[in-house]
Amino acid sequence: MRYAWFSISILYLLTASAKADQFCFALAETYYEQVYCQLQAKAQTKGLPPFNQFKKNNEAVQASLLKRPAERNGIKLPSPARKTQATAAAIAPQKIITNPHVSTQTAIVNEPETVPMRNVKAESNKISGCELLGNQIRCRSRDFKSLGNKANHRLAKGALSIDNKMDLPKYQGGGLSQYLAQAYGMYIDKMCEIGLCGVTMTYGKFAYLYQDLHSKGLDFPQRFEIMYGFLKKDKATMGVSEATNVPKNLSMDECVAMTDTRYVCDHQGRNYIFESP
Repeated sequence: MRYAWFSISILYLLTASAKADQFCFALAETYYEQVYCQLQAKAQTKGLPPFNQFKKNNEAVQASLLKRPAERNGIKLPSPARKTQATAAAIAPQKIITNPHVSTQTAIVNEPETVPMRNVKAESNKISGCELLGNQIRCRSRDFKSLGNKANHRLAKGALSIDNKMDLPKYQGGGLSQYLAQAYGMYIDKMCEIGLCGVTMTYGKFAYLYQDLHSKGLDFPQRFEIMYGFLKKDKATMGVSEATNVPKNLSMDECVAMTDTRYVCDHQGRNYIFESP
């Protein structure tokens, strides 16, 4: 009997860890995908395809699939909106300096009219003296260790409470690129705060989501607040794996120094975060 209970406990832990990378809102890259996640959290996805299949449909099909369940649950569902040239131009052509103190590290968002704006291309300083060694970036003055997810017992007190907000600022005009860079840094901070450093979206996906929400007349900070609330609830009940597995072919050319103590690397559409104490 004791052996059976031990086996069940191990199975539960393995299952929980296997779900760690499956937080729906962490995988949502568009507003319609976020709506799907809201419906899933309310157990209202009857008749909808699995999330990974839903993502493969175009916007028109996704909107059609979501229309009735969204109406039943009081979720606003704007019609698909074509991304305007003005919005695309405001984000895409500019270099975004993610760390004002490291002028040689910049990120460029691709033009969405030609290439989907989901990747960040980093221009690395070839003489920076930094190199990737396994799960760390080693520089002349300090080392940066790879960050993954954290179990709940290792989080700061109150991290998963209702009072902990993402609190992204509203765009008040001016340089959109600078606004998005600032907001992205705050997003990374708040995701790591709840132990989800390992499932953050890349800068390209973050900027693309801004464009998608803007084109539908939706409030960008408010949507991220809703997302954060659902992620905290999921995190409180789901296990996570704390393992960090950096791809062997990750290159410093894919990394950007966001601050003096943090690098963010975008490899094949997935984020890898490195931090120095």
